[in-house]
Amino acid sequence: MKPMEQILITRELIVKTYKQLEVFIQPVLKFLLGLYVFNGIIGIGHVHPALADYAEQMTSTLVVWLFALLFTVMPTSLSWLLIIVTIAVQISATVELAMVVFLFLLFIFLFYARMAPRESFLILFVMVAFRLNVPYLVPLLVGLYFPVSAIIPVTIGVFMHAQLPVIFGLMAPQATLVDVELTDLPTVLPEIFSGVYSTLLSGIGMSQGWIITAVIFAFVTILVHVASRQAIDFAKEIAIALGCVMTVFGFIMSVLVTDDNVRIGSVIGITLLCGVIALVIRFFDSVLDYQRAETVQFEDDNNYYHVRVVPKVILTRPKRTVRRIRPTEDTTEDTHKREEPEEPRPRLRPRPRLDETTRRPH
Repeated sequence: MKPMEQILITRELIVKTYKQLEVFIQPVLKFLLGLYVFNGIIGIGHVHPALADYAEQMTSTLVVWLFALLFTVMPTSLSWLLIIVTIAVQISATVELAMVVFLFLLFIFLFYARMAPRESFLILFVMVAFRLNVPYLVPLLVGLYFPVSAIIPVTIGVFMHAQLPVIFGLMAPQATLVDVELTDLPTVLPEIFSGVYSTLLSGIGMSQGWIITAVIFAFVTILVHVASRQAIDFAKEIAIALGCVMTVFGFIMSVLVTDDNVRIGSVIGITLLCGVIALVIRFFDSVLDYQRAETVQFEDDNNYYHVRVVPKVILTRPKRTVRRIRPTEDTTEDTHKREEPEEPRPRLRPRPRLDETTRRPH
């Protein structure tokens, strides 16, 4: 058996096993994602003193697993609300910062995540990819399997990842609402929020690298999306290669134009790694046989159709052949000798047929 055939047989076995266990695998993957996300959120540990007693209980592993389980079984909208509330609680020691972050995330939820629940998970995917140091995998996969509108959650994810250092910097001890009396809230509240707002804006202005990253990701996503849908052989593989080249070229141009501190060597290495991961995912998605590709043309009363048909690689399993071995003359004689004579079967007397004239006796 050729090595390529062995690889295809292994792939078919893995894909078949996944399809059989898909009902169980997808919740497990979602549970692992929730476990990773809530473990990072609860690890912030910047909780308001009034919630300190509850915070000690929330740091336990059991609570993280409980939140991950709720993230798995709840609908997408409620899952996002659980994440937003957990983040706000974990940074509630600085009340004004918690309120600003809560309102920002609630705005994203109400005006985007609630209307596009499937694509909204890309926000988490972007942040997890940055944490795992494979961020350039995001535009490759998004361009292959999502519409162009998925640039919106990718941009939001890049922005939120870039603002994490700014948010952590605002957690330092400063004027906060904890020590303010209720009678002084009307005068102190605008001043505190203006300080937080100006600090966030200055942090966003200082970290302009996320804009360049978001623009590069957008161009790569569009390039991969368009190239992967062309009627040529190996269109998706070529699209992945073009996306990798565009990623490296974009960051090289950003270094030349903006003098950004980006290590081109690490960008090239991570991009190659992301390209290999994307090719592996593409391989398990489908394998096409371009040698048997054909173009079909037909028309009806209103339209003329020009369709390119590329069949998938389907391995033909070898049929089992049963060979019958005919006995030789010697073996037949031995078997006849060994066979015991059969007992004669009793003959059944035929029942007499009744003619129409014969009658049964009464």
